[in-house]
Amino acid sequence: MTYKVLVTTGATYPFDALIELIFTQRVLKKLSALAVTDLRIQYGSTPTSRIAYENCVENCFTVLQNTGINVTGFGITEDMASEIRSSRLVISHAGTGTILDTLRSPSPKPRLIVVPNPVLMHGHQAEVAAALEDMNCLLYSKFATEESIVSALDKLDRQLTELPQKHSLADLVNYEAGVFR
Repeated sequence: MTYKVLVTTGATYPFDALIELIFTQRVLKKLSALAVTDLRIQYGSTPTSRIAYENCVENCFTVLQNTGINVTGFGITEDMASEIRSSRLVISHAGTGTILDTLRSPSPKPRLIVVPNPVLMHGHQAEVAAALEDMNCLLYSKFATEESIVSALDKLDRQLTELPQKHSLADLVNYEAGVFR
């Protein structure tokens, strides 16, 4: 059976550090131990991100051969929902769009690990990720580190809660804050 993992770094703002973390020996070995067969990397739209992805694949060629994980990458797609639906696990840059698309994906829903990009606007990704982890809807890798990602991967068997079916992020935030319309 295919076990596909989708890694999203965002379409517009590079998060090359996430790509590099996924390609560490420790994370690749953990993915292999989880029986991952396919690793799909969405590296974004910048030339530097594509280069970072290609360098990681080249530098990890031997490790990838030993794990048997098939790796493919792409810049951006008009059909991210299809990529998400066909995955058993999504490791995301913690953008709200990707989070909501994944949590609202039809069953069987992929598991979701979010890794906030620490250089973005005052940590807004971390705030959203922490709130949704508090709701038990996803797994949160609080830091963009190898240890934090492996720790989140170790919790994949944790029972998660369905996201309340609100119509917008504002509704979701209001719901969590106890403000009902």
